[in-house]
Amino acid sequence: MSKDEQRENAVLSPRQALCGEWAAAPSAATPALRMPRHSVLAIFVLAVLSGCASYHPRVLVPSVTAAAFQARSLDNPKLRTFLAHFGRPPKHWPKRHWNLDNLALVALYESPELAAQRARWAVVRAGVITAGQRPNPRISFLSQHHSIAPGGVLPWTLGFSFDVPIETAGKRGDRIQQALDLASAARFQVGETAWQLRNRVRQRFLELFAAIEQIKVLKAETAVRSRMLELISQRFSVGESATFEVNSAQLALQRTQMALAAAKAHAASVRAALAEALGLPVGAIADTRFDFTSIDRLPALQQLSTRTLERVALLHRLDLRRALAQYAAAEDTLKLEIAKQYPNINLGPGYEWEEGDSRWSLSLLSLTLPLLNQNQGPIAVAKARVTEESARFAALQAQVIGQVSQAVVGYRGAVQTLHTAQNLFTTQTKHQRMLDQRFAAGAIGSVAMLGGHLASLVAAQDRLAALYQAQQALGTLENALQRPFTEHLSLKPALHEKSPSGRERARA
Repeated sequence: MSKDEQRENAVLSPRQALCGEWAAAPSAATPALRMPRHSVLAIFVLAVLSGCASYHPRVLVPSVTAAAFQARSLDNPKLRTFLAHFGRPPKHWPKRHWNLDNLALVALYESPELAAQRARWAVVRAGVITAGQRPNPRISFLSQHHSIAPGGVLPWTLGFSFDVPIETAGKRGDRIQQALDLASAARFQVGETAWQLRNRVRQRFLELFAAIEQIKVLKAETAVRSRMLELISQRFSVGESATFEVNSAQLALQRTQMALAAAKAHAASVRAALAEALGLPVGAIADTRFDFTSIDRLPALQQLSTRTLERVALLHRLDLRRALAQYAAAEDTLKLEIAKQYPNINLGPGYEWEEGDSRWSLSLLSLTLPLLNQNQGPIAVAKARVTEESARFAALQAQVIGQVSQAVVGYRGAVQTLHTAQNLFTTQTKHQRMLDQRFAAGAIGSVAMLGGHLASLVAAQDRLAALYQAQQALGTLENALQRPFTEHLSLKPALHEKSPSGRERARA
C-alpha cells in the first residue's frame, strides 16, 4: 500500500486528533476499528482532562484566623521593612513614637478591609482571562448499527465530526477591552479604600489627641478647684464665707471630676477605635506613644486659589477616575453588542466509516441568520447604560467641585477662629502671669489668683476646641481632594499601575 493510500485510510484517535498526529490505518486483514467504543471514549476523556486545572482545598478555620489577628503587633519586623520601602525607615525598632503618616502605612499593611478589596480586584482581573478565551472546538461521535449487511462486512457506521467556531467582527477584542476597563475601575476602588483608611486613621488619631489634651486640662482644673474648695472651706470655718460659696465650689469640683472620668473613658474608646482603623487588636497599641506635633501645624491657603484646588481634585480624585473607567466599560459593552449583530461562523469537518467505505465531509459555513432580530434589545440597553454612566460622571464632577469650594470656605473660617482663640489664650496667659505676680506681692488673695488659673484653663479648652475644629476642616478639605493637603500640590495625576498589599511586599 502506498503512503497516499495509508494516509487516506488513516484513522485519528481522540488523543492524536488533539495533538495533530496520524495513526496508521489497520491492515485489510484486520477488521477496521476493532477498538471498543468505551475504550475510545475513555481515551478521549483522559486526553481532555489531562490539561485541566486541579482543585486543592484551602480550609478556612475561624479560630486560626482570629488567633492570627490577635497576634498582630507594631513590633512586626516585616512592618519595619514595609515602612522602609515607603521611605520611612525607623531609626529604632520597635518605634518609640508613631505619627500620623506612619500609622497610615500601618493601616495599609494590616487592614483586612483593604485586603478584601484587593481580593475583589483580583477577581475582576481574572475576568480579563475569561474575556480573552477563544471558544473551544467540539467533537461529535457517530455510531449506527445496520440490521442488514453483506457477509464479511461489519454492520456498523462509525464516524466523528468537528465543530470549529470562529468569532467575527472583533467580539473577542471588545470583550477583552471591556474586562480591562472594569479591572481599571476595580483598581481605582482599591485606591479609594486605601484613602478611606487613611482618613479614618486620621480622624481617630485627631480624636485621641483631643481626648488626651482634654484629660490634661481637666486634671489641672480638678487640682485648682480642689484647692479653691479647701480655701473656701477654711474661710467658712472662721465665718468669712457663706454656705452657698462652699456648696458652689463643691458642685463645681464634682462636675469637673465627672467630666474627667468621662474624658478618660472616651480616650479609651477612641484608642480602641484607632486600633480597629489600623487593623490591629486593642492590646497592640495599649502602651504605644504617639507623636502629635503635626496637629499644631496647619497649611495656609494664600498661595492656592479655589480654582487651583478644584483642578487638583478633578485630576486626582479616584472616584472620578473610577467613573471614567466605568464609562469606558459601558462603551465597550455597546461596541460588543453592536458586533453581535454579525453572526459567528462554524466550520464542521468530519469523517464517517460505513461498511468498509470511508467518507470525508467538510461544512464550509454554518451560521445563525439574523432574520427575526438584530440584537436591538441589548444594543438599546447598552446605549442607555452609556448615557447613564455619562450622567453619573457629570453629577460626580459637579459634586466634587462643590465639595472643594465648601471645604475651602470651611477651612479658612476654622483657621480664623483658631487664630482668635489663640490670641485670647495668649492674652489670658499674660493676665495670669500678672495675677501670679500680684499674689506674690500680697496684693490679691489665693482665691482671686486661682480664679485667674480657671480662666486660663477655660481659654485653653477654647483653643483646643478651635484647633480640633480646624483639623476637622482640614480633613474635610483633604477628603475633597482625596490626597494629603500641602501648600505645594502637584497638578499631575499619579496612580501606580501595580500596588501590591503590604503583606505581599513583605513576602517578596
